[in-house]
Amino acid sequence: MRVTIKDIAERAGVHRATVDKVIHERPGVSDDVRTRIKEIIQELGYTPNPAGRLLQKQGRIYQISAILLDVDAFPYLKQGLEEGIRNQTGFDIRMQVSVCKVSEPERQVELIHAAIEEKVDAIIICPINTTSVREAIVKARENNILVVMTNSYLKNTEHCRCVTIDSVRASKIAARLMGEFLRGKGQVAIISTAMAEENNLADVSVRATGFIDYMKEIYPEIEIAEKIESFEEKATIRIKTQELLERYPNLRGIYIAGGGVAQVGKILKDSGRYEDIKVVCFEDYPEILELLKEGVVDCTLSGDINRQGSLPIELAMDYLVFGKLPKKHHIFTETRVILKESIF
Repeated sequence: MRVTIKDIAERAGVHRATVDKVIHERPGVSDDVRTRIKEIIQELGYTPNPAGRLLQKQGRIYQISAILLDVDAFPYLKQGLEEGIRNQTGFDIRMQVSVCKVSEPERQVELIHAAIEEKVDAIIICPINTTSVREAIVKARENNILVVMTNSYLKNTEHCRCVTIDSVRASKIAARLMGEFLRGKGQVAIISTAMAEENNLADVSVRATGFIDYMKEIYPEIEIAEKIESFEEKATIRIKTQELLERYPNLRGIYIAGGGVAQVGKILKDSGRYEDIKVVCFEDYPEILELLKEGVVDCTLSGDINRQGSLPIELAMDYLVFGKLPKKHHIFTETRVILKESIF
């Protein structure tokens, strides 16, 4: 005889809605009750009926709000999201894409609240790391809206899922490569979105601080000359890179933890110093690959941005149709090391 949600609820002494929250990883259930219900589910061998759910869910419209940032990754994340929707054959998915700047956390909060008011089924977001954005995301989950973070993450959002590169690991790879390029000595500058503990992109911040910490450990004779905040503003990146080169005539390396590689590359070419300064950065956008070919960029680490767009759609639809979520809160895409020789 098939086990039902009603059977589990009766055994646990709770309402069926409480069991439903536990099955779908929604908030609003105490830890003790959640643990008891999960034990009963395992004991009774409950599994949802996927065929029945599929028939039930087809024919309805799914509303997804994508809240992205005006950064270099934007067009590639958007392409990935659109590809993910195309792959969901048989479902009518309507996606609204909104964009704000890294320096506009309150605008991002407004967009999350608007999605809650519109009662969307899921929010896919590249979150700005602030308390206000975190609180808005928690409110969305309290309203039974699935939230999937992409390209960056927030701490203390365990009821959400997140798809990013493994930034801790990537920062160590970047430090190792830069150290080898410089043979363990010289001045290196870091260009990051923001260095503050809040109002930044958490993944970029991890890539910056992780690089510094690991560099101190394995190449103590390499000096971190300066840490530059760009907030992913193209004009700011150009000006600050130019000023950086003027201040440090002996600079030997630039590590770009976030966006702005094209702007840094142009300044290096215009200055004629690109042959003397090693550049390590992220992603495999066409302009970055071109800089690799030209010898301006020495190495880039690709985090498969397209997949960071398509996978959140898959996760959202698995949840909305089958009630399934991966057990892991944080899902990492592949990290690929790309050198000039890799693209010939």
